[in-house]
Amino acid sequence: MFISRPSDPRTLLLWGDRWWFAGTGASREFTSLAHAAEVLAAHYADEPKPVRLRLIYQPDVFESVAVACPHGDRATLAAALAGEFPALADPDHAWGHEPVLPAGNGFSTLLHFEGQPGLFTLAARLAHLGLAVDSAWPLATFLHALPEEWSETGAVTVVALQAERAVAYRHPADAGRTVQLWHGDTTVAEVGHWLAGIFAQNAEEPVLLFCADDEVAEALGAYAPLDCHPGLDRLPLVDALARPVVLPRYHPAQLLPRLPVVTAQRAVIAASLAFLLFAGWIGAGYARESMAARAETDQRQARLAALRAEVGHLRENATEIATLRAALDSGSAGPPCGAFLAKVSTTLPPGIVITSLRTSGRNLTLDGWLAPTAPATLIEDWRSRLAPVDAPWTVAARSGHGGAFTLTGVFRP
Repeated sequence: MFISRPSDPRTLLLWGDRWWFAGTGASREFTSLAHAAEVLAAHYADEPKPVRLRLIYQPDVFESVAVACPHGDRATLAAALAGEFPALADPDHAWGHEPVLPAGNGFSTLLHFEGQPGLFTLAARLAHLGLAVDSAWPLATFLHALPEEWSETGAVTVVALQAERAVAYRHPADAGRTVQLWHGDTTVAEVGHWLAGIFAQNAEEPVLLFCADDEVAEALGAYAPLDCHPGLDRLPLVDALARPVVLPRYHPAQLLPRLPVVTAQRAVIAASLAFLLFAGWIGAGYARESMAARAETDQRQARLAALRAEVGHLRENATEIATLRAALDSGSAGPPCGAFLAKVSTTLPPGIVITSLRTSGRNLTLDGWLAPTAPATLIEDWRSRLAPVDAPWTVAARSGHGGAFTLTGVFRP
């Protein structure tokens, strides 16, 4: 893996059998696209990796043609033109097109495509060598973007010329776009005659010419004298590569397929984030459930402690009642205190605790308290069971503060 800070991609040209670089007059020759990758890797051997590249791609098997077409996107053009240009239906061939423009009663474009597959394999090999090809463009598309100023009519003619190869992009004011390609020993002469024909029609027509070297420019002058045409501007080819040319990311001439919105790396990152969010949500839910369970356990323990205290009071009451009953049963005849105590013990509900029981002659007083969780009607319910209408005593209840109450009554004569 290569790691470096992001930087602007470097523009370089693969044209024919050579690499051309911005800012230098030197070029690097290669024998095949496989060899081209090794030559370029050697050129950038001392550079920190990855080296980001904007590739201008013009091998000898690359073609550009003007075609009539439907008004649509890349898929529409592929469906309509693949019969005439099979490369458009072959996923191994790189191809692109210029923006579709009106032409007469229809539309037209410039179609760029490989005659033989090569770009995708080259880009993959360069990536393995630490050279990242961000984008790849036809030379004609790059030439069209080179002028820094445009004529009043919008006409543009840009030519790139080396000894045995040339590419010209031309869009006159009164005609459609064309791309001219030349190969072989007669290239300079053919380009010279072609330019001479343009200047014959309009000696001041603006033409931008990029020559590989001075020898090529001198040879061209024999056919189209460069100093005789004020509209002709000649510059070195390496200066063209050094210009800050803007090629939009979604320009249809882009030869490399666009990266999908969801790549494998992005999918892994998204899955990791989703897993972390899910794990956090599960952990938060578990924490909430644990806290709720702990609170419920604490409440249960508090209730158990309160019940134990109530049971203790009830047992103490039962013991006290049994003692009093035994004492009364062994005494002299008088008010039916024993029967009253027996009634108390058999009817006393769990939510009531007796704190004292006193008798004076035929009067009786019973104090107690009502458990906080017991209903307020429990005292009256117990009183009605303790003193039914046929009981030998009467009892009235009076409530106090904090659950305290008092029962007062008398034994019937």
